[in-house]
Amino acid sequence: MVAVLEREQVRRGTRTPVKAALVVGALVAGTAASILRQPGPGALDTIWAEDGEIFLTQAARDGAGAFTTSYAGYYHLVARLVAGVAALLPASQAAAALAIGAALVTTVFAIAAYALSGEYLSSTVARLVVSVPVAVLPMAQGDVLNSPANLHWTGLYVLFWFLLCRPASVAGKVLACAGIVLIVGSDILTGVYLPLVAFVLWFHRDRYAVAKAVAFVVPFAVQVLGLLTGASEREGLAPDPVRAVTGFVLRAVPTALFGERWVGQTVNARSLIFAALAWLILGAVLVLGLRKVVRPRWTLVIAAGVHSALVYLAPVALSGIATPRYNVAPALLVLVTLVALLNDVTGVRILAALVLVVCAVNFRVDNARADGPAWHTGLRGAETACAADPAATVSIEVTPLAAPGWHVALPCDYVDKK
Repeated sequence: MVAVLEREQVRRGTRTPVKAALVVGALVAGTAASILRQPGPGALDTIWAEDGEIFLTQAARDGAGAFTTSYAGYYHLVARLVAGVAALLPASQAAAALAIGAALVTTVFAIAAYALSGEYLSSTVARLVVSVPVAVLPMAQGDVLNSPANLHWTGLYVLFWFLLCRPASVAGKVLACAGIVLIVGSDILTGVYLPLVAFVLWFHRDRYAVAKAVAFVVPFAVQVLGLLTGASEREGLAPDPVRAVTGFVLRAVPTALFGERWVGQTVNARSLIFAALAWLILGAVLVLGLRKVVRPRWTLVIAAGVHSALVYLAPVALSGIATPRYNVAPALLVLVTLVALLNDVTGVRILAALVLVVCAVNFRVDNARADGPAWHTGLRGAETACAADPAATVSIEVTPLAAPGWHVALPCDYVDKK
């Protein structure tokens, strides 16, 4: 008996370093892949829109005070953290710090999805299908790729797993609660998950369920309080439920299966064909499940399917805007729905092959960030201006170049930081 216990301890001791090495390898590979996806001057030498004009500008100017400043109607905790780190480094490293920070967080989200989905999905291939596309998104590359300002879109997806699953270890539970705080503190749209929070709390009725509920409710209350007190404001709302429904049917679901390069960004004959194919696949798999040809995980099917629709319908119906980044979380949840419906080795492998091809086809796609300008070029001009007036605040143009244009406003003491 003692010998058996000793062998088990040795086995576990050996397995822990291997797991740690795999996690580190996945972090490095995922982060590098994300950076390499950006064409043009590259992710390490460009800054995207709000990443510069809002988050880096305010981090360099206000320091910790930037965390109490909302943008577009809510607080962005994760983006503020990434920008805060970038502001501590020399200005010459700002673009790289923002891009690497965003790529690293996205990869962490992918690893979290893989680890947590194991509670519902026993197949390694199935878990890869619901996690790898988080790091190698086949849609919304122009907005979301290596952008701290848009991390909340993949966060909306990973939040589903944080709320639904129950890690076995205490460390896992603590990390899950921390993830909930960070994501909910970054996006008021997380409110669509309130019914799921209530269900989990009622169904499990234990301390961990309470901890998750608190981790959700407290930052969400801060988001709501900001709107109620006027500390944060959301302008330009133009409710359009019809656009929300058509966008989900014609954009979110098709991009989940076929990616943005094939589906495109506008509704036309080609996109309608891919939409029809996507819904035909979903319908066929659903019929197989209802006829018990495959044996779906119905709890996961319903949870993922309902939240896929809600996460898309809520922002689009309220704003009347349907940009590609709104497809991210709903599309990823569509993949979860399909995997849970199939719940079959052969079917999941076929789906995995399709996802692999789509991710490869969409790995490196031209976008507005590829047109520059390069960060080092703009910074060189700012350094010249600061040499003439060290007390000044200088403006540096960042991507995209489309009107009205985006600029970073930086004090010269930050520009000259070495």
